[in-house]
Amino acid sequence: MPKDTMKLPITIVPAKGGYCAPIQIGCNQEVAHLLLDTGSSTIAVETKAYNHANDYYLKPTSLAQAITYGAGGWAGPIVETHLSLEHGSQRMLLKDAHIAVIKTEQQDNFYGADGILGLGYRELNRAHDLTEYFYERNQDPAHTYPWPFEVESSKSGIRQFRKQLKQYPGLYPKAFFTQLEEEKISKNKFALYTKRSIVHVADPTYTEQHLHADPLNQGLLILGAGEVHRELYHGNLETIDVVHDSYYNTKLISMQVGNGREIAAPPIQTNYRSKGRSNSIIDCGSSFLVLQRYLYQELMDELIDLSVDFIRHIERFTNANQAGKGYFPTDLDLAQWPDVHFYFLSPYGEKIRMSCTPDNYWQINALEHGRAYFMIMDQLKNWPDMSIMGLPLMSDYYCVFDREYDHNGVIKVAKVKL
Repeated sequence: MPKDTMKLPITIVPAKGGYCAPIQIGCNQEVAHLLLDTGSSTIAVETKAYNHANDYYLKPTSLAQAITYGAGGWAGPIVETHLSLEHGSQRMLLKDAHIAVIKTEQQDNFYGADGILGLGYRELNRAHDLTEYFYERNQDPAHTYPWPFEVESSKSGIRQFRKQLKQYPGLYPKAFFTQLEEEKISKNKFALYTKRSIVHVADPTYTEQHLHADPLNQGLLILGAGEVHRELYHGNLETIDVVHDSYYNTKLISMQVGNGREIAAPPIQTNYRSKGRSNSIIDCGSSFLVLQRYLYQELMDELIDLSVDFIRHIERFTNANQAGKGYFPTDLDLAQWPDVHFYFLSPYGEKIRMSCTPDNYWQINALEHGRAYFMIMDQLKNWPDMSIMGLPLMSDYYCVFDREYDHNGVIKVAKVKL
């Protein structure tokens, strides 16, 4: 395999929902399991996994970040140090890379993961230069490390700190994958091979070691390549256009439930265009398929027309989940449920279909043996009216994020070989 490509094993086990890659940090090459996220560009690590005080490669900067997600958030300084990805005899080493050290975060922000590894574009990696802040206070050197701030570890506290940071100049440090490409360590593409949305527990007696050994909990991140790995997919790759590089923005044309009618996907509302840019994104950082509100309601209407039992199962799951309990049905026959098809725009004006199968939008043995989890959600509050096409849709597909194709790139998809 060429030096500028790597086939790196990943696992869903640490974060329980979302795939993690091992990355080595600093002079001591401490291994942190970071959540892979095509819906962000930040790379950040918790202090439990990174002994920054003993890293002689560490260089402080004047930069700070405060990041909030649909759920969760964190704040901390940006430092420079060495980061590397390794598998077997292969190694990709990035010297003096930017990484945020998480000093304040909401509880269980990344569940069992040690932080986040964003695979998106630079626009999502916003930081603030606090040189002026330190100058006003006669503090020299003007460094955010060691961390001089007290920030409340709640979403409101992190949001308030983020507002304070906005007084100071904003900038966009180069995202990790962009640095790999610009320094010719990796080609400007990567691929994901995934199988689940939530960790699979095949047996109630399984230990952590058993979970890691389960093939359904394993996947691959392929850096610098994609198409050549024909052992991972069937047939030909089809190309979905990335219409904007804020996220991996796509144009969702329509949705179809089983063999029913195609339901046109609404365009993003005008007041959200500056933030959302399109009516859908492809996001491996989302364990759920999050549908724009109109499409979600149409899906529910189509399912109830097919069978009242479908809605009863969804309602029972929702009630159990809201009560903090698991849903353990004995009569959930996924063979009776329909595929849900989504049609995306290609660069050539064609419609590309991706299908979400019942065993992907209903995850069985999820978190616990016998537990069922419904993986389709209604639109998030305070989020643009767009659909987030997360792991339930991606997990039947080999997905190549080809950023070399043109300015925005494309996403090439084909059915996986299991």
